[in-house]
Amino acid sequence: MAKAAPTKKSPAKAQKAAPAKVEAPVAVAETAEAVFGVSDIAELIKVRTGKDVKTRDLRTLLRKMARDGRLDREIIAGNRERWTWTGPQDPEVDTIIEAYENGELEADKLEKLNALKERKAAQRAAKQAEKDAAEAEAEDDDEELEETE
Repeated sequence: MAKAAPTKKSPAKAQKAAPAKVEAPVAVAETAEAVFGVSDIAELIKVRTGKDVKTRDLRTLLRKMARDGRLDREIIAGNRERWTWTGPQDPEVDTIIEAYENGELEADKLEKLNALKERKAAQRAAKQAEKDAAEAEAEDDDEELEETE
């Protein structure tokens, strides 16, 4: 059985079939107050220092600074609230940029990396000591067997 060829609709019918265009809703950013957040601070750092900083790394620095008491924010597990400031003139923003320029982010990363290396070295040493102790015990058992024979 042969299939029927699809028919083309005339442009006039296509316009009737198409739903009327609805005006796009006003963007949320236009109606809400502008929020100065972590990405804006990252842009400020890029402008002032010429270095790109990831917002994820910047938030790590912010949490460290909040734990130290330099920023007014309580760091608790599960707190998913946005970091917000009044603008680039906010004193906390200046403190954050100053901390970044002083190399606190890189120093923190280096400190954590060194701590990780030390932990891994201690784990390897403990594992090697355990292995050596097991080999020494096996040798002692072999010596006892030879003596009894």
